[in-house]
Amino acid sequence: MKTPNPTYRQFDRLRQRTIQFLRWNLPVLTITVFSLFSLRCERTSAGAETHLVPILLATESNTTLKQGGNQGGSVGIETPIGTGEIPQSPPLLNEITYITNPANPADDPYSTKGLLQFQKSSISFQKPVPANTEISLYFGKKNMELNSDGTVTNALDTLKRTASNFSGHTYLCDSDKKYKVLVVAKNEFGITSKELRIGHARKCADAIKSPSTFGNCSDHCFETTKSGDKIEITANYNLPIDGKSLHLDLSVISPRSLPESIAPPVDLDIGIPLAGLHTLKTNFSFNEKEFLCAEVQSLLIVDQPQRSSLLKGYVAIPNE
Repeated sequence: MKTPNPTYRQFDRLRQRTIQFLRWNLPVLTITVFSLFSLRCERTSAGAETHLVPILLATESNTTLKQGGNQGGSVGIETPIGTGEIPQSPPLLNEITYITNPANPADDPYSTKGLLQFQKSSISFQKPVPANTEISLYFGKKNMELNSDGTVTNALDTLKRTASNFSGHTYLCDSDKKYKVLVVAKNEFGITSKELRIGHARKCADAIKSPSTFGNCSDHCFETTKSGDKIEITANYNLPIDGKSLHLDLSVISPRSLPESIAPPVDLDIGIPLAGLHTLKTNFSFNEKEFLCAEVQSLLIVDQPQRSSLLKGYVAIPNE
């Protein structure tokens, strides 16, 4: 058998490698040739245009999340609150609605804050209004006042929007305290307003309203009544038999962790108490108080018959 010469063997190896290279890279070569052919056709076409095609589009939201009465939610243009034929009259507000919620734990590590939340639907009008009708929310305490020209004095915080871009608002407040909220709507035809006296109840959520009773009045209880601008609280203990060394006290304090006195504390000490009803009374003017409720405590200690009791409850303070 004749042995191939070296030149033939080298040529044969080169031919095999070329075939193998074409098999492995045929798809890539095909796409490359097709792309070059298309590019050449575009260059030779009359009036050829260059188009920029975005692969990824990203937009930044104009949503802002701030606390302490700054706008929460989108501040972009929204659908107007009132649509349809616009009457030439002042913007007549419907009743304002709102919700309350606990504050985010990250913003309220000591559980003393709450949220007063106004949704987009919280403010509406009886008739359609122009899109540029001004809507202003003012947050404050009892001393906040609305002036005849629509301005407000003594506001703690203010939000100004229009009917076209009001999208809601959240106000961070102290829990268990009274707040006044003024909503003012203004356009070229006039001014209207609504006033709310609200707050976020935490400890005050389960406060009893006057008149009411807390405890068992056949034994130890306190009663609360309302007369004019005052809340009167009476502590009662019904001693079943003549006894010895009776102590009964009554205190009314704020619902805060560092309490302050709401009403004068009173106490009763009797060395030899007789059987029957023993009472203590105190009162306070609710118009002077900034809290939604008061914490009432009454301590009872009797030596004979041996008896001790501590009553602790919350009484609502009218927000008028």
